[in-house]
Amino acid sequence: MPADWPFATSAICLAGADRPRIQADDAARQTLTAEHVLQSFRERPGILLSDEVGMGKTYVALAVAASVILTTKGKQGPVVVMVPGRLHRKWQREWEQFKRHCVLAGNLNRVRAADAHTPTEFFKLLDDPPRQRSHLVFLTTGCFSRGLSDPWIRLAMIRLARQKTRLTTLQKRRLYRWTPHLIRQTTKLPKEVVRKLLNRNVEDWKRILIHEGLLDEDADDPVPELLSRFRDDVQWDQLVKIIRKKLPQKTSQNIGARIKRLRAEFNQACEQIYEQWLRCAKWSSPLLILDEAHHAKNDHTRLARLFRQSSENDVTLLNDKFHRMLFLTATPFQLGHQELIRVIRSFDAIRWTGPLAPTRSREETVAEIEELNQALDANRLAGRRLDRLWGGIRSEDLGEKTPEDWWRQLEASPENEWQQRLLQNVNDCHQTRDSAQRLLRHWVIRHNRPRHLPAPAGQPSRLRRTGVYGRAIVEPDDTANGAEHGLPVTTDAALPFLLTARAQGELAEVSGARAFFAEGLASSYEAFHHTRTARGEARDMNDDGTPLDESPDDDSDVSTIVPTAWYEERIAEIIPSRDAAREERLQHPKVGATVRRVVDLWEGGEKVLVFCFYRETCRALYDHIKEEINARTLQIAGDKLGAPHRDDPEQTQEFLARIARRFSEEGRPFYREVRSILSEPFADAEYKILLPFQTQLIEVLAAYFRAPSFLARYLPLDDPAVQNAFEPREGRREVLEPGLQALRRGILEQTDQSDQTYLQRVRQFLDFAIELAERSETRVDLSPGEEDDEAENPLKECLDAVSVYSQPRRPEEQDSDETVTERPEDDGSYRVVPLVRNVHGETRQETRERLALAFNSPLFPEILVSSGVMGEGIDLHRFCRHVIHHDGYWNPSTLEQQTGRVDRIRCKAEACHMPIRVYQPFIAGSADEKMFRVVRDRERWFQVVMGQKFEFDEGASEELASRVPLPENLASQLTFNLARWQA
Repeated sequence: MPADWPFATSAICLAGADRPRIQADDAARQTLTAEHVLQSFRERPGILLSDEVGMGKTYVALAVAASVILTTKGKQGPVVVMVPGRLHRKWQREWEQFKRHCVLAGNLNRVRAADAHTPTEFFKLLDDPPRQRSHLVFLTTGCFSRGLSDPWIRLAMIRLARQKTRLTTLQKRRLYRWTPHLIRQTTKLPKEVVRKLLNRNVEDWKRILIHEGLLDEDADDPVPELLSRFRDDVQWDQLVKIIRKKLPQKTSQNIGARIKRLRAEFNQACEQIYEQWLRCAKWSSPLLILDEAHHAKNDHTRLARLFRQSSENDVTLLNDKFHRMLFLTATPFQLGHQELIRVIRSFDAIRWTGPLAPTRSREETVAEIEELNQALDANRLAGRRLDRLWGGIRSEDLGEKTPEDWWRQLEASPENEWQQRLLQNVNDCHQTRDSAQRLLRHWVIRHNRPRHLPAPAGQPSRLRRTGVYGRAIVEPDDTANGAEHGLPVTTDAALPFLLTARAQGELAEVSGARAFFAEGLASSYEAFHHTRTARGEARDMNDDGTPLDESPDDDSDVSTIVPTAWYEERIAEIIPSRDAAREERLQHPKVGATVRRVVDLWEGGEKVLVFCFYRETCRALYDHIKEEINARTLQIAGDKLGAPHRDDPEQTQEFLARIARRFSEEGRPFYREVRSILSEPFADAEYKILLPFQTQLIEVLAAYFRAPSFLARYLPLDDPAVQNAFEPREGRREVLEPGLQALRRGILEQTDQSDQTYLQRVRQFLDFAIELAERSETRVDLSPGEEDDEAENPLKECLDAVSVYSQPRRPEEQDSDETVTERPEDDGSYRVVPLVRNVHGETRQETRERLALAFNSPLFPEILVSSGVMGEGIDLHRFCRHVIHHDGYWNPSTLEQQTGRVDRIRCKAEACHMPIRVYQPFIAGSADEKMFRVVRDRERWFQVVMGQKFEFDEGASEELASRVPLPENLASQLTFNLARWQA
């Protein structure tokens, strides 16, 4: 019978085994998806799970794996999860979290999981006795591509090669003498042990090595049994030749060089034997789960060659090893349809014979994939024809109508032959989409994020995201009408932008020409100056979000009516220089707008994530935001305190410092009150796991409460009774009491713009801290020399990321991540890290990871300004629902990836039932607006024409920017619907 692996309903609850951990709709979707995946395995060899980023594909895959394990009980081999090396440990920890929170009554307690980095390690796991054998094995995608490095395997190859020939006594002596040199074990492996091993069967080696003290009793066999079993299927000639004829007869002055050359030849012979062994070794697994499967799109890659032949001479190493395959990727439509077909054809490598074979034969499957290929080809051609025809529409053709109204009228009654042809092209796209979709649904599952947030009982639903475009970033949220008008440029600031527009117009006449300086000017004055000299190297990523090319385009040599250098020089003379006063540089139309919006959101208690394209813009925004928040903090406090503080920032700062000191004085009323409030949640049983960290958690949170930014925003400093409580040398209880009550109200009652109190945010942080503490209990074994991708204690790492203990930093050290040495004035207290932080390509990876942890708390930093380096693979969603794309990207998927950092399951938007706000400011009439128009247009076409690529030069982008937008409802009608679940 075919693979009959039902979803383990009695054992798995994706909503949460102990309590609801994700939204009910998310849990229902994940469960139904896992059921569909398992059902599809009856008929077909594999399926591609392609839900959008942040929707829980990992947990769906783990539910599928657990269901297969529980059904097969390991009798058909282990389930194999193959992931990129950077995600290896993450998957192992997710598995432990899955077992802890999504499995009922310990149903997976006896399921054993292990990991391997090489085929040798993997085969050793397969050799384990049945009662010790692993049910789940995590491999890296490079596992089967790594060369042979295990000395025991090399030694075993010498032993097996020796069985294929007769050696004289002299040849044996040479072999015993030089073998340790060949396998690089001259200090660890005595010659007498080598002699014993080379004269005994490989199966006896473990006992000998234990006796010699070279192996622990509980260690695996040094050589997998599979190597001995398939010894007769391997060609040993080259290695036999080496051990018979090429070992040195005696030492000499150049023996070192001779051994080096011999070792290279020996290694080559071993590698050839090793590859033969991998090909012929017989083993099986019920299921392969491959993450980031889009990396297998090209036949020539090592990953692809595990499954597919790139030429007739290739032998796929994983052919006939797995009964089924589940591939994961979030980006199926960034692939060209031929690339998608190649990924799907990888499923052909499954085992097609035996009782678990799919009900559809291999021949039927190959024919179906070819039919899908032709259907996708037809759909792509239809989409490209429609794209070209739609590109001929001009805004004047619409008259006063919107694109939506114009299309609705044309669809109902085309007026001429051209409109009839357009309508026919749309119908062709519909028909070819339907044909391709019918076939594609057998191979791909994809869910997009719902448009609305889950609605609490009795409340209306709200949009999951709201977009704020162009000049709407400077308008109050309740007055922004969704229109897409650019930020205005004042008359005295307009000339530089007019000059860049003229230069772009001239460059548009030259194919391939690109005005980087124009895009830099639209970003910031600082970016303009940098792009003049660095050109494309002034950024961290390419236009499409891929790693930066080494040789970017350069428009400086393009011959135009007036050389572009003339424009650049004139603009540089007009705009503020790099050394100009900060206030002058802040006059940049978009920089000023972004900074004001960030500071306003911060004043309302919100965290903000800002993405930039240029490193210099990152630095500029960081400087501006930091200074403006410092000024706004004093302004808020001064306005509350009234005269004379309102007009005296120094006096206001001293008042805030006095409050902070009161909060820090151990044993004093304010010190005790803060800790009393923060101790309340720990009385709940759910926080039991945090008790070892309770003191540190409370002290870190208390450090935040005495920060000037908290005091100014959350304390009612306008209350005279509160002001009296903080007068110098005031200690009377009746005078202090109003201040204590105000502090409690500020923490327990005052809400931010997301309608959350600070104590609610503290509890959410403690929930996150529980997850970190659980992860610290789940440690994974590392291979020798391997570095972990996560701290040994993730919770401690997070607390260290948001605070500094007993090491007060001088102002010049505030943004340094270097270790600060203790000084005599250290007082043993916690201090918060800077409120605003900046990340770009030159920021160390360790610092990026610490900042991601810190930003995922309710503490500092509250503002994170980043280039594209933080736009993928990082979770920043727990306490942030505002993301500003200060600069655009030509690839709409890059913007989506960046927004996805805050739009994930269990994000703040879901917790507070308020939408994620996505800001995209752009300057009217600039390169900025052109990019915005192009990307908005391409975003709708992206899934209509799969894998499309387009140029970024001035001419091509000018043409794209002038296109009439494709109506949103029409775009959605032409997009593939590959979902299995509907809300």
